[in-house]
Amino acid sequence: MKRCALWKKPHSDFAEADLHLCMGTADSCQQTFHGILETAKGTCLANFLVNLCRLAILPAYLLTTIVIGWKSKQRGTASNDFVNASRAMPLWIVVAAFLSANCGALEIVGLSAVAAEYGVQALHFYLIGAIPGMILFSGTMIHVYMRNRIQSLPEYLERRFDARVRLINSWLILAKVASVAGVGLYAMARVLDVVFGWHFTSGALAIAIVVLVYVLLGGLRAAIYNEVLQLAVVVLGLAPLLFETLSKLPNAALRRGPYWHLWTGLQFVSPNGSIDLFGVVVGLGFVLSFSYWCTDFVQVQRALTARSAESGRMVPLLAGFGKLAFAYLVVVPALVAPLFLGSSKVVSFDETLPRLMIACYGPVLLSLGLTALLASLMSGLAANVSAFSAVWTEEIYRTSIRRGACEAHYLLVARIAIVAGVGLSVAISYLCLNFMNLMEFVQLVFSIFGVPFFVVFLIGIFTRWATSTGALAGLLSGTLVSGLFHLLVASGKLVFASSMNASFHAAVYAFCASLAGSVLLSRKAERMSAEKLELLVYKPDSEGRSPGAMVRWWILAGLLLVLCAALNYLWR
Repeated sequence: MKRCALWKKPHSDFAEADLHLCMGTADSCQQTFHGILETAKGTCLANFLVNLCRLAILPAYLLTTIVIGWKSKQRGTASNDFVNASRAMPLWIVVAAFLSANCGALEIVGLSAVAAEYGVQALHFYLIGAIPGMILFSGTMIHVYMRNRIQSLPEYLERRFDARVRLINSWLILAKVASVAGVGLYAMARVLDVVFGWHFTSGALAIAIVVLVYVLLGGLRAAIYNEVLQLAVVVLGLAPLLFETLSKLPNAALRRGPYWHLWTGLQFVSPNGSIDLFGVVVGLGFVLSFSYWCTDFVQVQRALTARSAESGRMVPLLAGFGKLAFAYLVVVPALVAPLFLGSSKVVSFDETLPRLMIACYGPVLLSLGLTALLASLMSGLAANVSAFSAVWTEEIYRTSIRRGACEAHYLLVARIAIVAGVGLSVAISYLCLNFMNLMEFVQLVFSIFGVPFFVVFLIGIFTRWATSTGALAGLLSGTLVSGLFHLLVASGKLVFASSMNASFHAAVYAFCASLAGSVLLSRKAERMSAEKLELLVYKPDSEGRSPGAMVRWWILAGLLLVLCAALNYLWR
């Protein structure tokens, strides 16, 4: 242990008054000496306790996550209980896990990077890119999912269309969740590199091992309970940074230029700009937002763990208020980061938040802040790795490769899939090095793999004419169009000033291609009978909800929309 500076002081450095006292009686000198000694001991004890607290926060948190995984291990015996935990969790746990799963690497590191690069336009991901989609999911799709007592999104597709659609959708989901898990590993490596100087690979693997242990032990249940803990740690770690930087936020009269405005100065279509109105409203606000919140496997998987359909409907609405709070918790500090970082070298915008913590926090708060960052990243990694395991085991292996095996066999396959998912995400994490911030990479992934099956879910739930042939055509055409668009952008055939804007446009074109393919080929195929469609298609008049539940839903949904409108006006 490093010795306190006071213990190293030479005798000549003591105060002159103490020397005069020591020249008096022996008793007086002895009392003075003991007073100095006790003061020095107290100072060193305080420093020791501070250092102990600083060094213990992260290990204590990591140990707690493993203990939670071990405790969760006692609960599940079937593979579905391990990978899905359907209808098994209380409402407040599900709401916290739903919010925490979204507030991982994308939220904490990704959107702070977007705010540092693009300014308050990062709020678009909250105000237009989150709340409307969460309300639609809560009001319509969650009812259809839970009324049919489905365990996963691919299962719904098989009931609505056929096994072929389920299988193709499952492979698309595998690609998406592995990519997002890779984003989490990339973000962890960035944080550990900035704070400790760790190598990219070694930093990612160190935390990935902890995630691997607790997910292997307890499956989705362990991931959900750890997400509740992670959410609390994230708020505690980031709140001081908000209070520290809020005073530096300029008043409205001093905010000039697109960096400080959501809508002012946005052109309708502008490939040469960072973003444009068409991309934000149609690409992000409609296509990407609704496709993520209504069909993202991780988010829907958590909502389906609620114990009742009514609780499931409330999950996205209650989480929406937390989502708006995170808008300020993440974006505001990044907006004023240049004032605190000064001439600090920032290699990537993804380094903004950890470097800001180093500049603003003392030793204990820095340790807490670092733990908060790693907690958010571990949350996203665990959520997507557990999703990878669920999709592979329940949607591909059990249904298409080996049917009728014992539950112990499927549990083994699920655990092997967790290890494989972590390994695959390590490889994918290196792709993020080619982007200015990780949110750009994520939007690219969602525009390719997320948008096409959102279209399929949309026509499956809201129409009676959609067929399995049309759904297959929609999945394939949307994926191909989006992939081709990004290839043209990467090769320079199509010019966009930012990868973010290119992804917004690609999402719109993928949506149109997928919808066109679904409509055209559905006309030539045989449709499902009206009896089979009765429960699989959304019907407002068949909700069967109590008047009180409906009133509560409309009040919460209306309040969320009012808050969004107010924040859009404030930052216009």
